[in-house]
Amino acid sequence: MLRILSPFSFLYQFLFFLDRTLTKSKRIDGALVISVGNLTVGGTGKTPFVQHLVSYIRDNHKDYSITILSRGYKASLSETGAKLEESSLPSEVGDEPKLHKETFPDVQVIIGRNRFDSFYKFNSVPKGKKHILLLDDGFQHHKIERDFDFVLLDANRPLGNGYTIPLGILREPLSSLKRADAVLFTKITEATRKEVTLLGEVISSRFPGLPVLHSRFSAKLNPSEVSADSFLVVTGVGNPEFVRKTAVSLLPGKKIETKFFPDHHHYSQEEMISLLSDIKPNQGLVTTGKDWIKWKEFPSFLEKIKELNVSLFLISLEVEMEEKERFRILLESLFSNYEAKISRGENRL
Repeated sequence: MLRILSPFSFLYQFLFFLDRTLTKSKRIDGALVISVGNLTVGGTGKTPFVQHLVSYIRDNHKDYSITILSRGYKASLSETGAKLEESSLPSEVGDEPKLHKETFPDVQVIIGRNRFDSFYKFNSVPKGKKHILLLDDGFQHHKIERDFDFVLLDANRPLGNGYTIPLGILREPLSSLKRADAVLFTKITEATRKEVTLLGEVISSRFPGLPVLHSRFSAKLNPSEVSADSFLVVTGVGNPEFVRKTAVSLLPGKKIETKFFPDHHHYSQEEMISLLSDIKPNQGLVTTGKDWIKWKEFPSFLEKIKELNVSLFLISLEVEMEEKERFRILLESLFSNYEAKISRGENRL
C-alpha cells in the first residue's frame, strides 16, 4: 500500500507547493489578522481555541471589533459567501461558523471559499474601528496576509504516521512550521506528556526561536447530574476517538457505546429519528456542541426525544493554557505592534 500511494503523496505535496508559490497574498486593510490552523486533517481543537481567543479579546480589548473568517466547509453558501445571522442554518453556513455565531452573537462571522472577496463583500465593521480578524483554519490558506500564525498540534496524534495525504494525515510536512509564529500543543494529558515534550524539543531544535506552547481541554458535561446506566456517544467530528475518551473520563464506571459519523456530517431528520431507536432503556445520549448545533434544527427529532424520554448530554470543551503569562505577553505584543502601526499610518483604519 505504501508503494502504491507514495506517488500520490508526492503529487499532493507538489500541487500544494505550486499553490503556495503561485498564490499572491493580499492585505486586508485596517485589520490585525491572526490565523489559527494546523498541519493535519481532523480535529486539533481549532474551534475551542478560536473561541478562547475571542474571549480573551472581549475581556481585555473591548474597543476592538472581532471578525471570524472561515471557508464554511461543506456549507451551501460557501461558493457565494455569506455573513452569518442568528437565523442562519448550519447547512447553509457550516457547523463551526454557526457554533461561533451562537456562542458570540455580537461577533461578525463571515464565510466563503474566496475569503478575501467574502470579507470585502460582507464586512460591516466601519472604517476607523480597531479590528481583529481571526482566520479560522488558515495555515494552508495563502490568499490573505496575516500578522501571526498559530499552528495547533493534537497531542494524541501530532504528526500521525509522519506522511502527507493520502499516506497519512499530514496536510504538509513538519518543515512547514518555518512559516509558523507559534506552535500550540492541544488536548495534552498525562498519557501524552512525554511524547509532547520530546516532539517539542525537536521543534525547538529545528526552528530556534519558535514559541512552543501547551494546552489542555477542560471538559464538562451538561447537565452534570447523571442517572442513566449507560450512554451512547454520537458524533461527527474530526477526531471522534477523543470525544469517546472524554465521555469515558466524564462518566467513570459507566458503559459507553459509540456511533461515529464523518467530520462535518450532514445529518438528516430521518437519520436522527432512526438513531433514537438504537437507544436502550435508561441509556443516555451524549454528543458535542458541534453536532447539537445541527441536531436542534430538526423539530420532529426534538419531539421524539421528549416522547421517548431520552436524556441528552452535551460535552463542552474549554482551552486551558499552561503558559498563561507567556501566551498573554505574546498576544499583547501583537496588539501593541498593530496599534503602533496605526499611529504611524502604516495600517489604515
